[in-house]
Amino acid sequence: MLLALFWTILVTILSLMPLGDIGKNTNIDNSDKYVHFTFYFIFVLVWFSFFTNHYKSSFLKYYILLGAIGFGILMEICQGAFTTTRCPDVNDVYANSLGALFGIVIITLYKKNEPTV
Repeated sequence: MLLALFWTILVTILSLMPLGDIGKNTNIDNSDKYVHFTFYFIFVLVWFSFFTNHYKSSFLKYYILLGAIGFGILMEICQGAFTTTRCPDVNDVYANSLGALFGIVIITLYKKNEPTV
């Protein structure tokens, strides 16, 4: 659980802190969207890893997916409400959601091919 909490706190801090010139020197358009995708991909993996050891539910991955998407939306709302240097971006929500969805796809494929004991 510590890893999942650490990751959630890290994503929260990075989502709300001023960025300054971070990422402005890259030649990749919308490079921050890759960061959003990666953050929420990992978010789903660490929370699934925690919950799968404590709860057995066939809907667990869907709850985690909805939680990750909701958390991503909340972070975008908080950027608009509580910061002066960040602003909410619907494209960030899309990138967050795609990262979370990809995490669920990877989990599903892994579980499908996991050897049974």
